[in-house]
Amino acid sequence: MSGQTQDNPGDSNKDIDLILSIMFASLKSFKAESLIKPLPDFVSNVDELAECHNCVTFPPTTVIDNSEKTQQFLQWINSLAEQIIVKPFEEKFLNNLDIQIKQAPNYIVEVKNPRMSSVFETLATSHGTSIGFHGTHTENVFSILQKGLCGHLNKRALFGAGTYLSTDLEVAMSFAKQGKSWPYSRICQNMICVLVCKVINSDQVKQGKEKLSGISIHTESLPHNYYVVKNNDHVTVTHVLLYTSRARHQSFTRHESSLRVFIRCYWFVFFYGAILLLICLGSNNLFKKWFKKICRRYGLA
Repeated sequence: MSGQTQDNPGDSNKDIDLILSIMFASLKSFKAESLIKPLPDFVSNVDELAECHNCVTFPPTTVIDNSEKTQQFLQWINSLAEQIIVKPFEEKFLNNLDIQIKQAPNYIVEVKNPRMSSVFETLATSHGTSIGFHGTHTENVFSILQKGLCGHLNKRALFGAGTYLSTDLEVAMSFAKQGKSWPYSRICQNMICVLVCKVINSDQVKQGKEKLSGISIHTESLPHNYYVVKNNDHVTVTHVLLYTSRARHQSFTRHESSLRVFIRCYWFVFFYGAILLLICLGSNNLFKKWFKKICRRYGLA
């Protein structure tokens, strides 16, 4: 084992911790081949990258395997970590962005991406910007931080093709899916990520104007708190709201049985099965006779 060890990791270690954690979520996904592109030069496939990742423990400069490939992996991770700053959540963040958050995150991650900033800043100067939130599965965050938001990868197109954002954090949270973190992480065991984005005020960004009332499942009108960005150059990620769930995860694993987890996750299957059972029983003559007999016995018929 080589490298330095520290008892009290600094902020730079938090940055590296987060990069390793969101990469871990991507590597564990069945879409890993597409989520981690382009691959760094020192590996030829995702499996090799996963092997390098498995050799790293915490602190992030500590490795199990001191091979040249692992050292290159560490250098790559450090370069990626330089693009972000992980900080504990502070109220002044809200004041600076002029937004309201009902549920405070555990960390604020500042994102720096020089590859997008020149194009975006030119558009922002001439058109102005607005703030929007984007919820996604944790496994997608690593790819988004490297390549930005890509509208053509969005599977939801109810209001047209593009990247969907909302001015309401609660709406974005409903699309943010929890992912399991890197096992050595000192930030969390599970995490949820919501992206804070700036969008250009242009005709390439469709914005809902009117507040919808009632149930509007089949409406073609874009809700008032939605943005649909048609051009990838008109949106950029500025921060990540990081919600960690270490305590909740521990409580869940200790006290909630697997049966209760199954029922909680698949209650709709039981509901649908109950309806089918009632329909089948209602068409059964023996059940009808038995039901009528019961009703007569208790004076219900």
